[in-house]
Amino acid sequence: MSAFKFAVNTNALKKKWTTAQIVEMCCRAGADGIEWGLTSLETAAAEALEMHKLTSAAGLEVVGYLNAGLLWKIDLMRRWSEAVAAVKGKMLRVAPPWFAWNFDESLHQKDSFLELLGRSRAGLEALVPLSREYGIRYVVEIHAGNIAASPWAIREMMRGLDPECVGAIYDPANTALEGFVRPSAACELLGKHLAYVHAKNLFLTLSSKYAPVALPRRAQWEASKAFLEQGLIDYVEIFFALKKSGFSGWISMEEFASDDYPREIAEGIRFLKECAVAAPAETQEPYVKFND
Repeated sequence: MSAFKFAVNTNALKKKWTTAQIVEMCCRAGADGIEWGLTSLETAAAEALEMHKLTSAAGLEVVGYLNAGLLWKIDLMRRWSEAVAAVKGKMLRVAPPWFAWNFDESLHQKDSFLELLGRSRAGLEALVPLSREYGIRYVVEIHAGNIAASPWAIREMMRGLDPECVGAIYDPANTALEGFVRPSAACELLGKHLAYVHAKNLFLTLSSKYAPVALPRRAQWEASKAFLEQGLIDYVEIFFALKKSGFSGWISMEEFASDDYPREIAEGIRFLKECAVAAPAETQEPYVKFND
């Protein structure tokens, strides 16, 4: 069976807690590691050093560092990489181009999707030698609104590129908003480019808001955060897909439905571990002949 390790993303936590407090919280919650968010390029080196020291001293691992800039801006990527490589960071999340979050943003987007996809591909190609120079794997998050909103987009962008150099963060909840395919299909499409997984959940609720254009009134939907066990995403299915694909690695809790972070993180990690145990490792007989 694949071995999973459980981590916590700090982007939300840093608004309320110090680095030392976050490390202590993660230890108490039973986490194995931390996915650290850096504030800015100017402070990245000092932040990464503090994060590395405190995380290691607590017996936890640093999964990677977040919030580097646009992936095709190679001069900036080099500066981010220097900060992360100084503490032997293994992964750095970089940003693909933004396309459109909703219809309103689509109305004001001049750039062609295919042109932006090409820009992403060219940027990733340029990151491969940078990865080998600094020993860092550059990862993009599957996220609604940007060019990498689906496993299909990742497959197109990263086809033929070394998965040790570039990869993707699979975020099932994000694909519920855009780019969804069944988790088993998602893991197949990502293949060796699957770096790790973000764990969060959400609800969709009908909104009273309507788009600011001269069209008939029509239903609009809003996403709201949910506890891991309560939203649209079934994490037993996620772990089935991960096991079936042979994935072994990090599951990182990213967003939270309450302000009680210590309790939600501890309960969330316990829930994820239960789902990992409950999930089958392979397809089961009798097989249904869907395609005969």
